[in-house]
Amino acid sequence: MSRITKKGQVTIPKEIRDRFDIKANDIGEFTVKEKVIIFTVKKGTILDAHKIKTDRKIDFEKIRESMKEDIAAEVTEDL
Repeated sequence: MSRITKKGQVTIPKEIRDRFDIKANDIGEFTVKEKVIIFTVKKGTILDAHKIKTDRKIDFEKIRESMKEDIAAEVTEDL
């Protein structure tokens, strides 16, 4: 058995993690069927989960360029 923390966190016992090869950064998904909660582990990262949920890939180059422009604008405002 696992205890639920104040923040709603639960530790998956080591025996289960080993048996199902659950690693740090794997993605867990909760599903409710009637009065049962089902927890399914998906291999991958949070970015993979984002792509699955939104069907969009994150364009990090676009984000970097936008951040550079924002920082440059802030710097020039201070001059």
